[in-house]
Amino acid sequence: MKKYQPRCVLEITAELGESPVWSAEDRALFWLDLHKQTVNCYRPEKGANQEWSLPAVPGCIALGQGASLIIAMRDGIYDFDHRDGALKRLADPPFDVALYRFNDGRCDRQGRFWVGAYLTTGEKGKAFFYRYDGNTVVPGVPSITIPNGTAFSPDGRTMYHAESDSRQIFALDYDPLTGEASNSRLFAEVPAVFGLPDGAAIDSEGGYWVALPLGPDKGGVARFTSEGRLDHYIAMPTSQPTMVAFGGDDMSTLFITSASHSILPMHTVSGAQAGAIFAMETDFTGIPETRFRPVNR
Repeated sequence: MKKYQPRCVLEITAELGESPVWSAEDRALFWLDLHKQTVNCYRPEKGANQEWSLPAVPGCIALGQGASLIIAMRDGIYDFDHRDGALKRLADPPFDVALYRFNDGRCDRQGRFWVGAYLTTGEKGKAFFYRYDGNTVVPGVPSITIPNGTAFSPDGRTMYHAESDSRQIFALDYDPLTGEASNSRLFAEVPAVFGLPDGAAIDSEGGYWVALPLGPDKGGVARFTSEGRLDHYIAMPTSQPTMVAFGGDDMSTLFITSASHSILPMHTVSGAQAGAIFAMETDFTGIPETRFRPVNR
């Protein structure tokens, strides 16, 4: 395995950094701090970060059209304009917000927004991945516990998601025309010595990169081949890396968000740069994120 070296590029103490998304047009990384309830824009050329407060706890973001970001928050799905901070509600949540909240998600290759929800009381298998096409929010994948690691293969015909509590990553057949996911099967299992699978990204070869917080020593990042074989593991300087995203001018830089507040009860966060944004140069090329495209109304 080639040894890659993560470096801190934004020394910020995010409480729960999540959902990094690279915008080539803006040459910027958008990301969330879930606990602080902010959406952020990190510009590597300036080494600066801008943040905006949000009215509810966010779960994930996707790129919209133009200066738009699509944000799944606890009380609904919103359009956010990062030029002027304008926020517009697009859809109500399809669940009781006292019991559920949105978590990980992203757009498929056609521009549908997929976002998972979980039951805050902790019951297993009681949640869904939902699909939002600009009209309605519909259940797409059932029997989810804690949705993480949402990703789509380069050809858009395989959908992936991770179940953090069981350390398993699943693959599903995906129909690009209908947006239907089916035939869920085990793709890979994360060894306990590496931690829990969290946020993920796919490279152009179909490799599945996933952040692994809460390992016995430190956190890490792993790559699984398109066949589900582990071929890279990179130790991180903090115990809680949370999600990865490819970016940079040639899409070969892997950005990694992290958390300074404990993800799990009784866990002590370690690492002097907990909550920072990290970057790592790789020999792989990421795939630009598809922007959200509403279907014709």
